[in-house]
Amino acid sequence: MKKILIKSLLIVFVANLITGCSLKSNDLIELKPKLNNLTKRANSAIKRRGIEVSKVNEYLATKNPILIESFKDYDLKFKYENEVTVVLVCKDEKALYEDLSCDLKIDNDYSSKNVACAFIVKKINCED
Repeated sequence: MKKILIKSLLIVFVANLITGCSLKSNDLIELKPKLNNLTKRANSAIKRRGIEVSKVNEYLATKNPILIESFKDYDLKFKYENEVTVVLVCKDEKALYEDLSCDLKIDNDYSSKNVACAFIVKKINCED
């Protein structure tokens, strides 16, 4: 009886461990399409509305609360250079994604690396 109980607990523990890891990965996967939308909206706020880069997060939280709610567990940083908006998504002081407004792809995925939360792309040029 004791062996069955221990085996059962071990199976439950392993199942929870696997489920927990897969949920974490799914959260990041679901974040990618929302990041494109966030980058597009941040770019529009800066270029069309004249919102200062330092106030973009506050502006988007007011105008697009549902979108910003998706990023509530993440740190968002914005940068505007050479007419391109850059959005950096971090968690626990580690960079996860860096996205430029001049294309539709996620430009840099750092989620599987140990990269500090700082803008990595130094020369912002979308013509390459």
